[in-house]
Amino acid sequence: MTTKTAFTPAPVPKNSRTRMRTAAVLSAFGMIPAVVLVGLAVASSERFSRCLTYGDYYTDCASHGASATQMSWALWAAGLAFVLVLAVPDRARRAEEMRAAGLWIQILAEVAFVAMIGSNG
Repeated sequence: MTTKTAFTPAPVPKNSRTRMRTAAVLSAFGMIPAVVLVGLAVASSERFSRCLTYGDYYTDCASHGASATQMSWALWAAGLAFVLVLAVPDRARRAEEMRAAGLWIQILAEVAFVAMIGSNG
């Protein structure tokens, strides 16, 4: 006596899926004002004004902060994690865990990117 049962994945709650995607979008768009505010803070620093006014004569302007390569890696990691959160299909195995991990990676990469901008001041 055999019975055929089709495998059906457990339904994913719609509200948590929507909340995860909404959090990823808000985090991505929230990075814009964060970058602007940190950029203004860096631009108002004494070291930045000396570099802008006198160049490398009095201050070694290029030796501090993060490099452009490091900043681009952080931005790429945040962008790829953002795409992961939005693009994971609902019927994928462990979709909720993958979205949660992607959201945390996105947030941490965005914080690292903004911190690298701040370290240049």
